[in-house]
Amino acid sequence: MVKISVIVPVYNCKEYIEESISSILNQTFTDFEIVCIDDGSTDDSLKILNKLASEDSRLKVYSQENQGASVARNNALKKVSGDYVYFFDADDSILEDCLEKVYDNAVSNDSDMVIFDFDIYEGNQFIKHSRIDIGKKFKDADFSDFTFNYKDYRLLPFKSPFAPWFKFYKKEFLDKHDSLKFPTGLNHNDLPFHSMTILKASKISFLGEHLYHYRTDNPNSISNTRLKRYKDIFCILQIVGDFLKSEGLLDELQKEFDYLKLDQITYQINGRSNEYFDLAKKELSKIDLNNDYVSKNVLLKVKAILDSNSIEEYKYKMRIKGLENQNSKLYKQIEELENQKNNLMNALKEIDAENEAMVTSTSWRVTRPFRFRKKKIVKNFLGFFP
Repeated sequence: MVKISVIVPVYNCKEYIEESISSILNQTFTDFEIVCIDDGSTDDSLKILNKLASEDSRLKVYSQENQGASVARNNALKKVSGDYVYFFDADDSILEDCLEKVYDNAVSNDSDMVIFDFDIYEGNQFIKHSRIDIGKKFKDADFSDFTFNYKDYRLLPFKSPFAPWFKFYKKEFLDKHDSLKFPTGLNHNDLPFHSMTILKASKISFLGEHLYHYRTDNPNSISNTRLKRYKDIFCILQIVGDFLKSEGLLDELQKEFDYLKLDQITYQINGRSNEYFDLAKKELSKIDLNNDYVSKNVLLKVKAILDSNSIEEYKYKMRIKGLENQNSKLYKQIEELENQKNNLMNALKEIDAENEAMVTSTSWRVTRPFRFRKKKIVKNFLGFFP
């Protein structure tokens, strides 16, 4: 038995795998195992993994035919022995004290899962911090001694980001619920896992530190291959809806679930074909748009889809809206410049009025001979110097 089991699905990550696995092996916390599932890699990933495993017994390597990260993660869950489970992506890295900090938080709060912050990188270049807003939601909380659940933050189960690698799970919690598995054969399979684990967790804790470095430039990542599977997001949303029904939560969380559907269907439309557009329009037509959770930008996209007959018409309408927004911003900038000009003109008038009042005043006329004499003395004095 170990305290933590780190699960790593691996597929064609030879450029990153040694650096990524080393970031785990070099943790300040040492009581862990790493369970790597090679998902039929065709490069040298498996060879590198076996070499690393020969140098550190905490690393265990298994292989499977290429079936996707979801199958790899589910298979790994059957093999781990840790009290806690952490899912890690093979092209990313963690700070050296990541496991220590999330473990301490989980134990001190006795939480089913810990959520923590991450940073986004392209290659080795920092791009931006993650935008997890739990800290803002509970801004007065002492997160070293604080837990919550979905009833305290109803939108969290349906709000991105969905990835499992910035969450830390109690193994007993995952084992207790058979439904807490990654759907197989589908892109976006982390979305249902995200929703289901948060909805089932009695106690969730938060660690507001950026402990994970997420890499965006791996061409083999799911985020870079999503366009090939245009129906998957609709299947994923159906899985979440079926889970809500089975748990008796759909009526309670209908608006939040509608938010998820509106947000994801419109987000996924970028770069899609008419086949996707037709499915999107059909699904969106069923959803109540009277939803305070949904942003104006998402509603704008939804209405443009519903009012269009093809993806091309939708793109045209969004392009027109974009130009209108640019014009609106330009007009606003012109208005601000006009206001600045008017303010400067008014200030100049005030200065001119003050000058006029000063030069026509009695004191100014009385002191004129003295000012003239002072000017002449200064001029003569400076004339002594070459």
